[in-house]
Amino acid sequence: MMSKNLYLLFFLINIGAFACSNIYGQIKDAAINSIHSYSTTPVYSLQMNKQGCKLVVEMENNVDYRLTENRGESIMLPLNVMITKSGEQTLKIKIYPKDGDQYITKYAHVKINIFNAPDKSSSLKDYKKIAEFTLPEGLESQKLPFYEHTIDFDATVPFDYSKELDKAVALNKIPNIEELVVKKYNEVRTICGKSDVAAYTSLSAHSAALVYNATYTDIQEVKNKSENQYGIVDSKLKNRTFIPIENYYMQFYANNKIVALWQRNHNPLLYLKGENSAGKVIEGGDPLFLYMPEGSNELKAW
Repeated sequence: MMSKNLYLLFFLINIGAFACSNIYGQIKDAAINSIHSYSTTPVYSLQMNKQGCKLVVEMENNVDYRLTENRGESIMLPLNVMITKSGEQTLKIKIYPKDGDQYITKYAHVKINIFNAPDKSSSLKDYKKIAEFTLPEGLESQKLPFYEHTIDFDATVPFDYSKELDKAVALNKIPNIEELVVKKYNEVRTICGKSDVAAYTSLSAHSAALVYNATYTDIQEVKNKSENQYGIVDSKLKNRTFIPIENYYMQFYANNKIVALWQRNHNPLLYLKGENSAGKVIEGGDPLFLYMPEGSNELKAW
């Protein structure tokens, strides 16, 4: 026979789950209402290959993407999500030594290609290379703590998020901006520690809408997505721990309209370690880019 206390606990858990499901449904509906349909769907992709170093690619007037493992990595990214509007684009390529190296060594290799296709349904043969970069050889003799290069290319997209950023608050003009950013990161860290899927999904709603629109995601596909798409709030991981919000560096983006904190090794500061069902140690993090919309005094996820 179930005791009264256990029955009450069971009842509260189910009520909580129902409430969470309702909240998630409301958040999903809000995201769906933010999705646009475009008559044209041009695609830009970024192919990155690197080894013996760490690689950061930052789109001017937007944010960055990072390959920070010490091992070799290769990935093809949808570059659309880093494009703010049509016109000339500038991609900043930043290369750092891997952990344990003071300078970029002769073992560092980076190859980047940018491709464009006329439509999201284009076949591979329709993807055309429009820009490329290869890390020069012989840099080890210069004893460089980092190397930076830029690639310029033109892009035509049907969306424009520049107006939202233009109207956003210039964060570098806020005297206590670092204090506010750290406070927000700690709030989000607490959300992640509690595996609060609804709160994290709500936090990420604007970011999700940007990605859905930039990648021309079908509304039905969004409706079919599972409740938790974020590994950092996955309660199935055991022995979950998050690193503290300290020993970081702060970086501004998009003419000081966006800000983020990073570990000194260039990894995200929202960083989780845990174990899966097989006992394997899993670790990784989510970047958190923040901005302050026009007319607001609150930092929100970009």
